[in-house]
Amino acid sequence: MIFIMLYNIINNVRLICIKSIQKSKSGHPGMPLGITEIFTFLWYFFYKNNFKNIKNLNKDKIIISNGHGVVIHYVFLYFSNIFKIKELKKLRKFNSLTPAHPELSNFIDASTGPLGQGIGIGIGIGIKNEIFKNKFNKKINIFSNKIWIFCGDGCLMEGVGNESISFCGSLNVNNIILLYDSNNISIDGIIKNYFFENIKQKFNSMNWDVIGPIDGHNYKLIKKSIQKSIKSFFPILIYFKTIIGFLSPDRSYTKSVHGSIFNKIQTINIYKNYTIKYLYKKKIFFDIKKKYFIYYIKNYKFSFLELIRILNNIIIKINLIKIYLKNEKKNINKSTRLISNFIINDLSNFNEFIGGSADLTSSNLTKGNKINSISKKKFNNRFFNYGVREFTMSLINYGIVSEKNMITFCSTFLVFSNYMYSAIRNFNISKLKNIFIFTHDSFFVGEDGPTHQPVEHLKQLRSFPRLFVFRPYNLIELIISWYIIIKLEKNSSSLILSRQNFKNNYVKFININNIIKGGYILNSVNFKIDLTIISSGSDLEHVFNCFFFLKKYFNIKIISLYCFFLFNKQNKSYKNNIFSKKTLFFESSNDIFLNKYNINYLFIFNIKKYGKSATENDLKKYFNFTKKNLIKLCLYIIKI
Repeated sequence: MIFIMLYNIINNVRLICIKSIQKSKSGHPGMPLGITEIFTFLWYFFYKNNFKNIKNLNKDKIIISNGHGVVIHYVFLYFSNIFKIKELKKLRKFNSLTPAHPELSNFIDASTGPLGQGIGIGIGIGIKNEIFKNKFNKKINIFSNKIWIFCGDGCLMEGVGNESISFCGSLNVNNIILLYDSNNISIDGIIKNYFFENIKQKFNSMNWDVIGPIDGHNYKLIKKSIQKSIKSFFPILIYFKTIIGFLSPDRSYTKSVHGSIFNKIQTINIYKNYTIKYLYKKKIFFDIKKKYFIYYIKNYKFSFLELIRILNNIIIKINLIKIYLKNEKKNINKSTRLISNFIINDLSNFNEFIGGSADLTSSNLTKGNKINSISKKKFNNRFFNYGVREFTMSLINYGIVSEKNMITFCSTFLVFSNYMYSAIRNFNISKLKNIFIFTHDSFFVGEDGPTHQPVEHLKQLRSFPRLFVFRPYNLIELIISWYIIIKLEKNSSSLILSRQNFKNNYVKFININNIIKGGYILNSVNFKIDLTIISSGSDLEHVFNCFFFLKKYFNIKIISLYCFFLFNKQNKSYKNNIFSKKTLFFESSNDIFLNKYNINYLFIFNIKKYGKSATENDLKKYFNFTKKNLIKLCLYIIKI
């Protein structure tokens, strides 16, 4: 009897999906029509959530990695009386609650769309829950939820899908259930011509359980497989074989149904055997009973208060003066990666401060001395050794911070940041906070050669909307940068740090009020300015060398513009005070962002080519980044 009722619900879901896609005049009907049985059984029998309490601690998560099929999720939110019918009619329309791909909200657990990324994000959510489970579960299981991740053939073709699966298996994150919709079709046709893997052996080799392959349209097998998956002690893949575009007599099994709507005759052929009903069946709500919370509060008061602090994003006060005085002398003329490490040691006192490095821990210097690495069965720690997985690293962090109550960071060399651009975009689109720490910030990495010498990367990072990019020069700039980063709520940030030691103790007196504006005057100057030199980070050492040679003859103003995003937010009068009639921008990147400002005589001294494998001194000559050349250019500009 229950299967007969489900049969009607399942076909009704399909019809509403088709109706919504047809009305929007664009969309992807193939995938939602193929997984309707799977989604229905999951939603009504296994998925735990309480939509009346969006802050429910222990709710399950649904991540659709192949996000183009998200319309089916919207339909079930309508069935649960969360969305109104008008939202389904506004599918893929401007400012609707039902965009073309999932966008993070109170009822959508992650922004996905680029294939494979949802796997990493879902695993990140699972890891966070394992950490919380380890810390806060006592006799009462506050955290026992499951992460349900839908993926398709394309998600497993993507390299990041494999990275994420491998990392998940190595940590044995056993609250992950991956629902694989294998319909053997992609946009280019039958996938056996370019994707031919033994999925079961592949996942088994990476410490995953595998159920299937099974018929994704067989009610009994679907229910039985999901029941079995919940009891697994390992992350688990349920391997479903489905029919793309199921219900369409004209276009099922074909590549054309993936991403284009049905024509009039094809739509009639579907509807003629069924009647669409816009009725909703309420979801049975799930929540932790109040009596258990009362017991937990009474017996584990301090754990409860710490959990409430973290969930409400209440940050412990940071004593900036104490950090400065403690680290002032030992950070003179040191690399900014080392100075940052001393600050990280203090921030490691926060339980919500968590992150890692892509196999460069000893080079990035991002591991605090008070924390240990997370490993299999050791989720009480707060540092990840991600291995050589830059893309996955950033997606894991997305999952951890998706509920906006953690402070996450990830680190690698600046030159490898391009592995992470797609994830950085997703952070910015979703308005989530993450700290991207990139060290070895210029060609001064030396002998490693052009493949390890960043040139265009600073320009790329600064071009991301919403991303704060900090390239600090000394201890005080680093402290201010970290303070701003921690205080941000809806913006990610990038911290650009040097590998090499350099002289950073030229500045003795500073105005804190100006530092927080992202760009400020470093030296005392007279009213008449002959030249303004703007730079950032370790490049300021070369600027000061030039300044000391010329200061007897000319009035030169030095500007540290360590965060362009902050500087651009300042008022016009402050910006005009920074610039002068003759301005030189000096930086070991190919950025030319100062062209946007109306400066009479603007000169840019930067990098215009890739490097060589050579010593630091040889590279200075190769790039013309010598004291002699900089002085010559300054004299030329002053004489104009």
